[in-house]
Amino acid sequence: MSKPDELVMMEVKCFLTEEEKIERGSELARHVQNAEMLTNEKKERAAAYKTKIDTHRLEAVALSDALQAGYEHRQIECRKVIHYALRTVDFVRNDTGELVQTRPMEIGEAQENMFDETPNSDERHKGKITLLGR
Repeated sequence: MSKPDELVMMEVKCFLTEEEKIERGSELARHVQNAEMLTNEKKERAAAYKTKIDTHRLEAVALSDALQAGYEHRQIECRKVIHYALRTVDFVRNDTGELVQTRPMEIGEAQENMFDETPNSDERHKGKITLLGR
């Protein structure tokens, strides 16, 4: 009596039918599209993370500079004080009263005086002729 044949699995070269070629082509296209989509998503996320990282690095540099220098620039409310007689403009901090900057008056600022100031009683009469007895 002979033994029955044993069944084994082996890789064997098989030629694709036309239908199998179409199936494999569609599957290939899907994989290429998915890989491209994932690559683009990876680039977008990498760019977003790069932006976040760069932002933190810039903040770190600014903080380091402030620590090293011992000061930093801030937006502080200041009063603009115009001195028409001196033809200068002062900027004074509202919180501390400290003089921040003095600069020469600009042409437009000098002209504002002519139209914006209300003259006091002495200046109102300058240049007018007053008839005595009337």
